[in-house]
Amino acid sequence: MKNFYIFFAALFVATGLLIAQEDIEELTVTSAFLDSDASSINNPIHVIQYSDFSKKGVSTLAESIDSLLGVSNQDYGASVGQPIIRGMSGNRVKVLNNGLVVRDVAFMGADHPIDVDIGGVEQIEIIKGPSSILYSNGAIGGIVNIVDNTISKKDFLENVINIGFESQSVNDGDNFNFNYSGNVEGINLFFSHTHKNLDNFDIPDEAVIHDDDDDDHDESSFLANSDSKMSATRFGISKTGDWGYYGISALNIDQFNGVPFHGEEHEDPVDPGDPEPEHEDERIFAFTDSSVINFAGEYQLNGPINSIAYSLRETDSFLTEQHEEEDHDDDHANEGGDGDDGGDGGDDHEEHGATTFTNDSEEIQLILDISKENEQKIVFNMANSDSSVIKEEGTPSMRPADTSEETIGYYLGTNFNDLHLDFGIRYDQISIGGSISDATDPNNVVITNHNLDFDNLSYSLSLNTPLGDNIEATLGYSNVERAPSSTEIFMNGKHMAIQRYEIGSVALNTEESKNIDLEFSYQLNNIQFNLLYFENDVDNYIYLLDDPNGTELEEVLIARHSQQDAEFDGYEFSVKTDFDLFNGNLSVLLGKDSVDGKFLDGSNIPRITPSRDIYSFVYTQDGLTFDLSLKNVKSQHDVAAGESITDGFDMIDLMVSKSFNLYSEDDLTLSFFGSNLTDEVARNHSSYVKNEVPLAGRNLGLRFDLSL
Repeated sequence: MKNFYIFFAALFVATGLLIAQEDIEELTVTSAFLDSDASSINNPIHVIQYSDFSKKGVSTLAESIDSLLGVSNQDYGASVGQPIIRGMSGNRVKVLNNGLVVRDVAFMGADHPIDVDIGGVEQIEIIKGPSSILYSNGAIGGIVNIVDNTISKKDFLENVINIGFESQSVNDGDNFNFNYSGNVEGINLFFSHTHKNLDNFDIPDEAVIHDDDDDDHDESSFLANSDSKMSATRFGISKTGDWGYYGISALNIDQFNGVPFHGEEHEDPVDPGDPEPEHEDERIFAFTDSSVINFAGEYQLNGPINSIAYSLRETDSFLTEQHEEEDHDDDHANEGGDGDDGGDGGDDHEEHGATTFTNDSEEIQLILDISKENEQKIVFNMANSDSSVIKEEGTPSMRPADTSEETIGYYLGTNFNDLHLDFGIRYDQISIGGSISDATDPNNVVITNHNLDFDNLSYSLSLNTPLGDNIEATLGYSNVERAPSSTEIFMNGKHMAIQRYEIGSVALNTEESKNIDLEFSYQLNNIQFNLLYFENDVDNYIYLLDDPNGTELEEVLIARHSQQDAEFDGYEFSVKTDFDLFNGNLSVLLGKDSVDGKFLDGSNIPRITPSRDIYSFVYTQDGLTFDLSLKNVKSQHDVAAGESITDGFDMIDLMVSKSFNLYSEDDLTLSFFGSNLTDEVARNHSSYVKNEVPLAGRNLGLRFDLSL
């Protein structure tokens, strides 16, 4: 396969030498997938413009989309979050950048940050159904696509510099981003840099609950070890013409984050009469380094093929978890730690062996547009990933594993009178090779090699038709297959951040999701009603099962990647309207979403998102925007074995912004934002560490965005 990559890169160079917050206003937004107006795509979709979420303070990708109906965040503290779509999490929701999967190490654990930079992007798209099935295998929940202009498909008409800066109170943090786009001698240039520096974030008093005693609360006003830093740089060049475009880009992300909770290590008993051991601060932190190279282009043709679009991406990603103990010389030794050395408190410290998660990958994608009277596309995709989990000391938690994917897919969008049909199908051949080591006897380590093949067929169908002058219905059905990941198969070691000894299984089968959803949209004057109901039956649902007998290994609980048939069902309902008010416009959105997940034996699936009521009020007038939102999260009583009930909470957020004209239209925007204004004690039931890592307390911030 690597020879094919080399050939493709050479072809690209030779050719060059010869020549995506749900939009609540009446705006025209475009999906990067089908290059069409988002309102014409009949699958559940959100398209959020960068300006819609950046004014409220830039956070993680998942937190930025957490208030959209059907979408939530599985967080591991304020700096780490992974998206959930209708109860589907982990590897069932794929994060993409410009149509290609982000192949970092986030798939190896919920405590790992996604290696993306959302500073200065064009838009974020959340898509399910036929239009998304071409772009990733195993996306049972759907995909989240981050669209940027690093490789521009059209010539920049002018040189533009965008500068953004914000300051937040909850973590004494700041965030800076700089973007440049322009055209020099017919070459499009793009450069972006983001720098984020956040200290430990504040939490309401007595918000932390310890597992050993639910009534034992921590009175600290901040969460130790929750600091983070990130530096991201993007650069791209492209050439365009009537024949199409081609370009190259590079992305580098360096990220550090403290791990705010990592379980309780067992301590040796103290004999009566012996002095108490000297107290030490524990510091677990992780640093990530990710580099990505992209080649992309599209060529217009005459004949049966209208155009050929291609993408080639190479990614090197690693994350290292490090454990450090520091002498307790300073009560706030860990507050505002230094990301370069893992802490700046105390003069002496003891470092424990590090664990490094790696994933190096190459991927190539070809999209043939064969549309005539109907929209039709054929996609070819090949990818290869090498991943491992290596400990500095002892046996690797996961020995190097190789995953190769080969895919062909087809998409059709067509009309039959008033009926619109979208159809997508893909066939994946996935091979996963690796080994498992049995280190029960250190003097006789047994290594067993395995090579596993999975043939997956996935398809999706969507039908949309009007039922009257003001009502229309959309029926969607999909059957999506997902092969287990290399981690779910070959993991066999201690995962320090979640305090589990993870054990994979070579006996895991392909997950198969059968999903049906039915949506009705009704327009009454300027009021729009939407109701969507879905059911999703997942055969061989893969999940991490704690040992029912409480068996431990290396002083942590054993957890095995297991399978069981599961059922999900839920609904999303919204009422949306806007009207003139005081020479401005007021948009109101009232929404509710709910999902229930159970195994076929009647037990609850772990960490299911509770029901939520979402209210949004946005008033705009002459460059002034007033955005008030309330998210009422219900308590979650449907818990799995070993889980505790999670109380509900109300999250009130506010954003006020004003745009000014300095040199051109709206080139300076000042924003004031506040989140969790009532300083509510809030826990994310979907989080592995909901009790020990509550959501952040009251946060006030200022931001300015300047365009030159």
